[in-house]
Order: sequence, then C-alpha cells, then structure tokens
Amino acid sequence: MSIHRFLVLIAAAGVISSLGLTRIRAQAPPGFEVDSEMQSQAGGEDAAAKALRSLYVPEGLTSDEAVQRVLAISPAIRRTTALLLVAKGAALQAMSGLVPRLELIGRHSQLSPVDNPTFDIPGIGPLTFPSLTKQTATDATLSYSFTGSLAQSLPAYRAAKENKVAAQYQIDAENNNVALESRQAYYEYARAEAGFAVAKFQLDAAVSQREETEALVNAGSAAKVDLLRVQAQEEAARVALEQANLGLQVAKRALQALMLTEELPSLGEDLSKPVVGIPQGTAAELQEQAYRKRPDLLALRTYIDVKHHELKSANGGRLPDLLVRASAQYSNPNLRVIPQEQRFTATWEVAAVVRWTPNDTVAAQGRSRQLQGELEQAYADVTTLEQQVQVDVAQGYHGIEAAQKAMKSARLGLTAAREGYRVTREQLQAGYVNTTTLLQAQSELIRAQVDVVDSAIGLRVAKAKLLYAIGEMP
Repeated sequence: MSIHRFLVLIAAAGVISSLGLTRIRAQAPPGFEVDSEMQSQAGGEDAAAKALRSLYVPEGLTSDEAVQRVLAISPAIRRTTALLLVAKGAALQAMSGLVPRLELIGRHSQLSPVDNPTFDIPGIGPLTFPSLTKQTATDATLSYSFTGSLAQSLPAYRAAKENKVAAQYQIDAENNNVALESRQAYYEYARAEAGFAVAKFQLDAAVSQREETEALVNAGSAAKVDLLRVQAQEEAARVALEQANLGLQVAKRALQALMLTEELPSLGEDLSKPVVGIPQGTAAELQEQAYRKRPDLLALRTYIDVKHHELKSANGGRLPDLLVRASAQYSNPNLRVIPQEQRFTATWEVAAVVRWTPNDTVAAQGRSRQLQGELEQAYADVTTLEQQVQVDVAQGYHGIEAAQKAMKSARLGLTAAREGYRVTREQLQAGYVNTTTLLQAQSELIRAQVDVVDSAIGLRVAKAKLLYAIGEMP
C-alpha cells in the first residue's frame, strides 16, 4: 500500500521548462504528490502540519483501534487469562480439605468357610456357630482432620486465593505488554512507509544525476571520474531502497501477525494533532507511581504472599495427624454380632485418632525447603524488577523530553530546507546552479519532511513507553 498524500515533492518541472532547459529531472515516486501550498508561507498552515497529515487516510485504522483489535485476539492474553482458571481450581481443591471428609462404601463379599468348634454346654448339649460365607454391607464414615484442615488446607486455601489476585495482575501486565507491542508495530510500519518513500525518491534523483553527468561527460564538460562517482551513488541508492523495502516488508508482516490478518489496513491516524495524555510529574514521582501500579511488580509481590502460605501448609504436613472419626455399618451378616445371623444389623463407631507417618514428615520437610528456595528467588525477582522499573521510568521520562526536542528541531529543519529549496530554485532561474543542485535541495526538503513525521511518531512511541513504565495501558 502506497502512502496516501505522504510527503509533498516540490516540483521543478515548471521552472525547468520555463528556462528552456533540456536536462532530465527526477520523477516523484508513487505516493508523492505536488502541493503548491507547501511552497507558500501564506497557505494558512505550516509545512510541518501538512507533512504530518500526509500519512492520514480517512476511515483508516488508528493506533488505538489497532491496539484494541490485537488485545481482542492475542493468544498471549488468552494464555495468561487461563492462569485465573487454574487459580480458581486450586482454591476449590484447597477448600475441600477444610470440611469433614465423608466416605460411603457399598460392598458384597464372598467369605471363605471356616470350621467352627462345637461347644458342649451343660443342660443344653452341643452348640455349633454357623459359618456364613457371603456378606452384604454398607459403610458411612465421617472424619475430620484438625491437622490437615488447620495446618495444611487453610494455608493452602489462602495461597490459592492470593494466587487468583496474582493471576489478575499478570493478566493486566500482559495486556500492557501486548498494547505496547502492537502500538510500536503500528508506528514502526508508518515509519517504514516513510523510509521507503524517501529511498525511492533518492534513487530517482540519483538516476537523474547519473544521466545528467553522462551527458556532460559525452559533451566533454565533465571528467569521467565524476561519472564513476555518481554511478557509485546510484548503486548506493539502490541498496538503500532494497534495505528500506526489507524494513517495510518486515514491519508490515509484524503488524499483520499481531492482528492475525493478511489484509493491511490504511493508516488512519492524523499525526498533525498534538499529543495529549502525556504523564505529568517529576521522574521521582513517576517512579513512585510505577512502584505502586506496575501490574507485573504487583504480581511478583503477591506471588511472595502465595509462597508464604504454601510454606505454612508444607510445614503443617510435618505434624502428627489428629482426627476424629465416626462410622456406621449396616451389613448382613454383621461380623460384630455373635453368633452370626443371616440378617442386616446396624452398628456404629466413634473414635479419636492420632496418626503419624515418618515418610510424610520427611516429604513435607523436603517440600518446605523447596518452597524456601522459591521464596528467596521471588524476593530476588522483585528486586530485579524494581531495578528494571527504575530504568524503564528513566527511559520513558527522558525519552519524552528527547522526542519533544527532536520534534522542535525537525520543524526548524523543515523551515530551513524549504528556504534552501526556494533559494536554489531562484539560483537555477538565474543560471547559477544546475538541476542536480535543485534535486539535492529537493532531497533535503523530503528528508526534512520525513524527520517531522519521524519525530511525531517518536513522541507517540515515547508516550506509550512511559505509560507502560508507570503501569498504565500504553
């Protein structure tokens, strides 16, 4: 897609033809249009504003719209959002350990026959207890582990709840990451379009200069070494054009990949509008805000709380298990009934149990040490990220200052280039310079216009980076 009214090429055709010159002039590359208002100070709008508006296509895609589209379809955000579901599942799992455990069993058993002894009871005679070989039984057991619930499940539940908070912070952080990446991709594509357009113009100018020099050499008015020099310049311009085209294709593919589309929309952002919403405050104030609001930093700090709760849960696993249990059995025959009878009988049991498994204690101790190591890593990660936040804020804060100064310098450069072109055109009319000099002045004017566009893009990117640095959506 070519740039819609991208930059204004101040045409020299009318001047050259009016002077009767037969020299070949460079043709403007696709995307350039002649705008006489850019050559006049009385046009009501300065040249910088027109150059900035040159990328604007009505109904095109703005950077804000590009960000929203990428946020809606980004697989990175979908993946991070899944962490919230994982945390909710862990919370439900931990909560199940806080309530008494109910176990229901139904069974039918085939029992091996046994030879019961015969008892000789005076006055009654011999008595033999029957040996029943089939049993049908139902059991219901309700148990509650004080150690498991209070020392293990409760800290684990608190850890899972904190993990949900950390997951939400991670989602916010990923949203900011994707927003910054997509906004940068949008502006990099605009910058690449500008670079390709000016490289195309410079190649056309180099070809024109080479053809003019060839004519001078053939006429004996120039040395052959001059022709070799301009031929080298032409080849360098061709290489620059290929490099600019490579950058354009890469920038285009990067934006397409983020938007998951093969169609590249027009750039519909008016760069001539002032940049608003730049965070205000000193570097120290912005850094303090970043410490409070950066979601990735908040996620790490919450992660430390999670590890503290998990460590408490692991330490609880080292203790003996104290539990109470109640069970009821309804079976046929009931083995507690003597003699055994072929009928259903209900019995119950209530017990207090102290249970200790050395293997579980050793395993819990190992888990505790593992969590202590992870906790130390988390503390180190927080310190590292805080240091990175300082760098990000400093880069964003001073990046805004540098971008604003670059925009001011670019506007002054454009004014100088316009004046230089005006003087060169008058010198051409007076016969003091040739068309090559005019082409060089045109090239400087185009570069000055590109600098204005680039500085406007740079300020917008700097604003996005500063917003990201302080924890706001870029």
